[in-house]
Amino acid sequence: MNKDLNSWNHKHATRHFIVQRITAILNIPLSIFLLYLIFNLPTMTYDNIIDLFQKPLVTILTIFLILNFSFHMKLGMQTVIEDYVHDKKNFKIASLLNNLVASFVIIGSTYSIVVIFLMD
Repeated sequence: MNKDLNSWNHKHATRHFIVQRITAILNIPLSIFLLYLIFNLPTMTYDNIIDLFQKPLVTILTIFLILNFSFHMKLGMQTVIEDYVHDKKNFKIASLLNNLVASFVIIGSTYSIVVIFLMD
């Protein structure tokens, strides 16, 4: 039984490691897109910003950026929780809060982007 659990933990840890690296690699081009937004949005008018976010490519890239950054954040925080939170109750609470924060960021941000995309 313990051998099976240990095997599962190694498989889970390996998968977690690989997924974290994939999201990190995907963050590179998404960060370039984010920098484009950060440097250009302040110079744009409200109407220009709405027009920009109503373009399908910008909407898709922004949603993908939110999903990838949030998932990468969740994975990183989960690693910190696993490494430093040793009390079982606190571990469960921290893990739950980690999942809730990531979920709220994803849902709230994606909803906002979709609402802007669908504006008339």
